[in-house]
Amino acid sequence: MFDSLWRFFKGVVLLEAGASILFFGLLANDAQLERTGKLALDQLRASGYVLPSESDPVRVYDGGAQDGFGPVHAGGWRPGAITLRQNPLGGAGPEVYFRHELMHEASFRTCGGKLPLWAEEAAAINFSGEIQASQPLKQPSIAEINHLRDRIRIGAPLDPIAYQTLKDLIGLYGWPEQPCAISGKIEELVTATVPRSETGFSYILINLPSGHVLEAKGDLHSKYPPGSLLKIPYAASLNGEQGEKLGEELAASDTARLASRMGSLDPAKLRMLLTPAGDSALSEGVLARRWPVESGRTARTCLGERDEDGSFPFQANLKDLALVLRASFLHEPGRFRGLSRNGFAAGTTLYPESAEYKQILEKLDAVSKTGTVSDTRGNPVAGHLMVAWPAQSPVLLALFRTIGGNGASNLRRASKILDRWSARFPAEYATVKVSVMTLTLRDTWEIANECPSFERSDADGWKTRVSTCGRFRILSSARRSRSERCVSGIFRISPNNQKIVLETDSESYADAVLNAEARDLRGESRRALRAVIVWNGVHGGARHPESQSVCDSTHCMVFMGNRCEDSKRSGKTDVELLRMLDEIAAKKALDWLPFSKGGSATWEARVHSSELTGLTGEQVLLDMRRERTGNDIVSIHLFHATGEEILATGEEYLPCDVFRRYVKLPSCPESIRYDASSNEWVFKGIGEGHGFGLSVQGMEECERSGMTAAGIIEKAYLCGPDGRN
Repeated sequence: MFDSLWRFFKGVVLLEAGASILFFGLLANDAQLERTGKLALDQLRASGYVLPSESDPVRVYDGGAQDGFGPVHAGGWRPGAITLRQNPLGGAGPEVYFRHELMHEASFRTCGGKLPLWAEEAAAINFSGEIQASQPLKQPSIAEINHLRDRIRIGAPLDPIAYQTLKDLIGLYGWPEQPCAISGKIEELVTATVPRSETGFSYILINLPSGHVLEAKGDLHSKYPPGSLLKIPYAASLNGEQGEKLGEELAASDTARLASRMGSLDPAKLRMLLTPAGDSALSEGVLARRWPVESGRTARTCLGERDEDGSFPFQANLKDLALVLRASFLHEPGRFRGLSRNGFAAGTTLYPESAEYKQILEKLDAVSKTGTVSDTRGNPVAGHLMVAWPAQSPVLLALFRTIGGNGASNLRRASKILDRWSARFPAEYATVKVSVMTLTLRDTWEIANECPSFERSDADGWKTRVSTCGRFRILSSARRSRSERCVSGIFRISPNNQKIVLETDSESYADAVLNAEARDLRGESRRALRAVIVWNGVHGGARHPESQSVCDSTHCMVFMGNRCEDSKRSGKTDVELLRMLDEIAAKKALDWLPFSKGGSATWEARVHSSELTGLTGEQVLLDMRRERTGNDIVSIHLFHATGEEILATGEEYLPCDVFRRYVKLPSCPESIRYDASSNEWVFKGIGEGHGFGLSVQGMEECERSGMTAAGIIEKAYLCGPDGRN
């Protein structure tokens, strides 16, 4: 026995000294495998591949004793080592699978691991001879090709269906013998939805309160797993006070420590936060709680890692992922401030990046998070970078994605775009707060969800209501009120449920106000008025300090939201004009810039009683008075007959802003009298609209004379009646 053992080990030693393939265990004396290996290396050498050598051999081990080598596997490979089963299942013998794994080794040595995994697998299939040993080939169905595409897109190992589809395609279209070459036809079929390298950088910027897209470029439709960005909704779904440590764990993307918090996860919350991306296996599984309590695998899946079959139960396109992150920030607004340390504290994911690229994060006072998905070899498949600012209360959220790069690598290109956005979309002008339906009784209208929503209670007793898609529908039964309108943003609801404040993006607000106040205004005049609308909206909190908002009537600016079928954006506010208005307001000590038609000229309007009766919707109008109520709002007090008895009277108050729009008066009348001789009501007033500031008529005259928006603003707020300062 000693002699046989000596001869065995002596043979291995001699083989190690003189061969480029070393066999171990039960494979050491397999002459057929040795001949197969020699022939395979000769063929690979002839094709130009870099091969194992005596000084750098490949080692072949018996698969029967290898941990993690399942019974259905015929062979396995990692750089420098092959695992092979002597009696594999299926119709092919071990020699076929040996050739397959040898091609993996040769391809890795020759192509440096840069060949896509699916293409390397295709080359191994083609070289092994398993196509000839398999069942008759067929043309794959569209569903089978799409399944293969999905596995390739996310860098997942090929499952049996995808593997067979690839094998069929190779049998039909062939595969090149040259090293590192790819079949153009097959590549076209299986990567049709995968962006190429230069077009693989995409981004989107949204206003966080409203969810409106401010700017976007690249591929916004393809779905990819977000990797560690999934930790954001995970963290927002944890119950209880999580403390500052959570921010540190997120900034460092510490999967193990975050997974230890799995016991605090609220599955229903997580499912709700993921709804902007549609149904997913993750949200369904989380809601149903279909996991073992002790399973760390499930926790890691919720944190963005692969499932057991190599797939990802949650994927999203760029816009939907941005909305998921938006909902998470609005659900737990104080939970992510620790991400402002990302890039500046050791151990955080952006810490190794160049200071040149990180300075924009400091300038914006931003929070940031990276997410990377890699294939089984560690090559990045897709990398995401989220940036939101300012850190204390984010109002802008950007999302960047690179195909074939890691999350942190986005910062190099993103830094220039972020710097440009800091000038084009200043955070201080990003949002407006406006009280909605102020002229309508609260019990005559309601807020309807456009998509799932949630409420949170705030420290001041108000409630915040958030729609996961950003939109709400307002339904009204009040007379003379638009029955349906849509708004985007978040609602703040007073403790008594009587005041509803919408926080929305300033551009959507400007669109709606322009549509209500000056629909037909164009050119430089429209640019000027748009800037004034945004300036007033942004600075309007002092106008109604109890709600820190402007109102939606002509007392402030008319805002009626949008028609639900209309989602078009009509323009972009000039930031330089906003800066100019800052200077004017400071110089003139103004906290509000009046506009509409302005002027100080007196006017008189006469309306026949029959016409006025039709406008007000009453059968007989007995009297009308202008009154100022205790809350300093001017109203029109109407006295009218009801029913068939002329002596049966009723009363009605209409806010003056509403009344003058229906009667089409230039502004709220200063006096009202009835002229019995002509059966007319006579209204007298001063100016048009607010009576000061920008005049729609005057702006159009200025534009016809060639004046720019800046000149129109200067004339309205800096010059006197004679045109001088």
